[in-house]
Amino acid sequence: MSEQQKPKKDMADMTPAEISMRKFLKALGVTTHQKLEAALADAVASGTLPADSQLDITAKIEIAELGFSHTISAQIATPQNGD
Repeated sequence: MSEQQKPKKDMADMTPAEISMRKFLKALGVTTHQKLEAALADAVASGTLPADSQLDITAKIEIAELGFSHTISAQIATPQNGD
């Protein structure tokens, strides 16, 4: 199996470092999804953005102490009317 295809580890088998990283990434994903969804819905409802259009998005995570930076870019769709 490749690194990306490893079976999920049970929380009981994880180190404190692995648990803290998973908690951070889960919080990042959940809160970012909620805030993006609300911002996009508001922008479409107010007419700032058209419904069902594509937007470029970039996310960046940095750890200053490590000199670590990771950037992800993609396109996301605005909600359709009624979403």
